[in-house]
Amino acid sequence: METFRYTVALLLVLLVPAAFVYWFLLHALLPAWRRLGVGWSQVVLWLSFLAAALLVSFWRGALLWNDYGFNPLATTAGVMCLAAAAVFRLQIERFLPWRAQAGLSEIDPSGHSQNLVTEGPYAHSRNPRYIQVLLALLGWALLANYAAGYFFALLWVPLAWVIVALEERELRRRFGPEYEGYCARVSRFWPHAAAVNHSVKA
Repeated sequence: METFRYTVALLLVLLVPAAFVYWFLLHALLPAWRRLGVGWSQVVLWLSFLAAALLVSFWRGALLWNDYGFNPLATTAGVMCLAAAAVFRLQIERFLPWRAQAGLSEIDPSGHSQNLVTEGPYAHSRNPRYIQVLLALLGWALLANYAAGYFFALLWVPLAWVIVALEERELRRRFGPEYEGYCARVSRFWPHAAAVNHSVKA
């Protein structure tokens, strides 16, 4: 169990910054990726992901020093979060194909076309994937019960906000008034906050 908890905490520490690097570069440098094409873009982006994870790994000893130990209550809460995240994930995948989730429709809109999704979970939140990921990260952090695990799980909140701002900028370019109308009806993250979120332009 100790090895499992350490491994989960280590993966949180490595993968959260690496995932941010992947998605930030994808959205920030879209014109470059479109010129490069899907294949080479994915090679460069995944190499950037691995490089970021490797870089963070050099500090894993310092980051993972604070272990709170096995806690049955935390473990139970973690399993519940992961179960809820899994169910939520299945709902999302019914409406958004993996190509769009991997960013292929943004790199190559003509070859991997994707209509604006406004049904299912997307009828209540414009970005349910990021909520689902946060729920999963919290679940894993509770299972690991390391201070660094909690920190990096919660770090996803500001990092996701940056990625969403870049993503929504691209969606406004692609879908124009259709997306603006969607923003007016549906909140950025949480239901019933559309007016507030719509005022914060990406």
